[in-house]
Amino acid sequence: MDIDEVFHDLNDQQLAAVNCSLGNKLILAGAGSGKTRVLTCRVAKLINSFEVRPSDILALTFTNKASNEMKQRLEKILKISSQGLWFGTFHGICRRLLKIHWKEAGISEYFTILDSQDQLRMIKRIVKSKNLDENLYDPKALQSFINTQKDKGKRYNDANNDDDKYIEIYKEYDSACRQTNSVDFADLILLTYEMFNNNPIILKYYINRFQNIMVDEFQDTNTLQFNLLKLINGKTGSLYAVGDDDQSIYGWRGARSRNIQFFEDEFNDVEIFKLEQNYRSTNEILSVANSLISKNTERLGKNLWTKTEKGNPVYLYEAYNGDDESKFIIDKIQEYVSKGYKRSNIALLYRSNFLSRRLEEELNSRSIPYKIYGGFRFFERAEVKDVIAYLRLAANSLDDAAFERTVNNPPRGLGEKTIQAVREYSKKHSISMWETISQIEKTDIKNTRALNSFADFIVIIKNLNCLLSELHLADLIKKVIELSSLNKYYESKKNEESLSKQENLEELLSTAERFYQNNIDSEDILGDFLDNAALEAGEYQSKTHEDPVQLMTIHSAKGLEFPIVFLTGMDEGIFPNENRNLKKGFLEEERRLCYVAITRAMESLYITHANMRYMHGNNNFLIPSRFISEIDDGLLELIKTTHMQQLNKYNNKTKYDDMYSQEDNFDSFSQEEEYSFIKIGQRVSHMKFGHGVILRYTGKGDALKLMINFENYGKKELVLSYAHLKFLD
Repeated sequence: MDIDEVFHDLNDQQLAAVNCSLGNKLILAGAGSGKTRVLTCRVAKLINSFEVRPSDILALTFTNKASNEMKQRLEKILKISSQGLWFGTFHGICRRLLKIHWKEAGISEYFTILDSQDQLRMIKRIVKSKNLDENLYDPKALQSFINTQKDKGKRYNDANNDDDKYIEIYKEYDSACRQTNSVDFADLILLTYEMFNNNPIILKYYINRFQNIMVDEFQDTNTLQFNLLKLINGKTGSLYAVGDDDQSIYGWRGARSRNIQFFEDEFNDVEIFKLEQNYRSTNEILSVANSLISKNTERLGKNLWTKTEKGNPVYLYEAYNGDDESKFIIDKIQEYVSKGYKRSNIALLYRSNFLSRRLEEELNSRSIPYKIYGGFRFFERAEVKDVIAYLRLAANSLDDAAFERTVNNPPRGLGEKTIQAVREYSKKHSISMWETISQIEKTDIKNTRALNSFADFIVIIKNLNCLLSELHLADLIKKVIELSSLNKYYESKKNEESLSKQENLEELLSTAERFYQNNIDSEDILGDFLDNAALEAGEYQSKTHEDPVQLMTIHSAKGLEFPIVFLTGMDEGIFPNENRNLKKGFLEEERRLCYVAITRAMESLYITHANMRYMHGNNNFLIPSRFISEIDDGLLELIKTTHMQQLNKYNNKTKYDDMYSQEDNFDSFSQEEEYSFIKIGQRVSHMKFGHGVILRYTGKGDALKLMINFENYGKKELVLSYAHLKFLD
């Protein structure tokens, strides 16, 4: 076959990376630069020009999708079967090696692989067998500790933790895995590494066989994966590592961005190639991305460019509040759809899950189908359903489903046998489970710990029941979170998942406040809220045939691309996220994450931030993300909301630069200056109450309230920031 025919449309940088000599190579592949194509063509080059047998090439990826895509492309190019290829994920390839060398690895030939849930169940059993308090020794925290140690190449005897119980549980977990012929995901790689280290003859065989090793997404490798590559590459191998240090965004799960930076130091005679021509985005989008990422100091450096014609400006929308931000975005979506764009071509990206809620509300109100990519809708999220269940039980003690969800959540030391005993007694006597624990002395449950836990739970629910008619909806939810200790429980975890859950609980408060403002005439606000939550949780994700708008966190968006992207919630403290500022290099990883978000956009990009959001039970004034100020002047086109034009808070781009050196004094604006557009007698329109006239207004800032006489509903007092009013002539 004519190899030149296969490579004829590669650009010069790609050709150089494909046609290079053997040896250790680092390919710095920018976003949208065609790295998969380069990897595939390089394999074809090895087979065709260097006469390497296909079965002697080891290609490692991070997803099965990427591995299968490479195989399919090779089959098409070289007309060969992919059956004998050693192409796969790190875990898949290590499993294959352990199936061959199980004896040398010291495991059973018939080992089984524990998935994450299997692993967690095993750890829970160990914690229970030791009579440990799950609040102090949370199984998920222990699972994270064990996996982190293994990802560093450490068994229990080398592991580090101030609490000896962690080491003890790790040891017992390891023993349980051996007894049951089980290995977890981290073990697949660690056992392979240990097997090679302890068997030099086997290691030598694979060093000689796999003289050519290919690695995709090299920036995502952890310590153990990096060391395994060094081991099997030996001193004579050719490691072809493709990655992008500017897209290293998984430090929180063990990936080491410095692996790609230290490549030259750890491997012999390294040659570096850069793929900088972008085939995805417009020059305007790339200019913004390049400008931002240049502020990172720990990077190898590259500059993306494109041959595409001039595109749309990158827009910066400065919203008055979160409601205004969401309304603007959905207005724009409808505008694009009216021009013929598919809804599925539009992505709404955000740093944290909680930001999806206001967008979901706006989409739902306009009957626009949407899909949460890689996650759940807001009211489907476990922590939100937990709080709702507490409210349901406080309002209706006969709700057994709510009882079962809350009685041991967070953990109160109640085992499944105890819960089953409550179920059986309830069924036998045709009473609710709540009624059963209220007369617990009549049951066979005599365990002191269980009795105390039930007593504490009864106090919580009774206290909540007394508050149902006394507290405002948002305050009631705040009390649920406090009395149930859900927030304290998540605070104690100190991991990415628990931080996200805490943020969602905070957003639930904001959701409740908005629901109250939009249903101010409700006679049963709690009942209506619970019904609304149930209905939304019952709605399944929109299907592909419905052409849904795509909503996702930036982490979920990695590897994807969309014609139109809205990057929302670009407020300081939200992005970069102050809750995750726990480690060295935090700010650089957050900046890389923002860079990834920007480079998902193909044609149009909108960056939005709000000057006020309802968070932590209050309206909070915010300043724009520092990342906005780091983008060079002239690269963003500012769009101002009507509110902000009236307030004239920020007159030009340079104002952003002052926001990080001094406090904003929002109180310095007089009520007269802030709300000069509000006049007594002003006609307004409300989406629910219709037309009305302003009679008076009181307060200022986030507490400004309007008394409006509506034609069909009479007088209503509304908070301006939540009223969604349209000011008429």
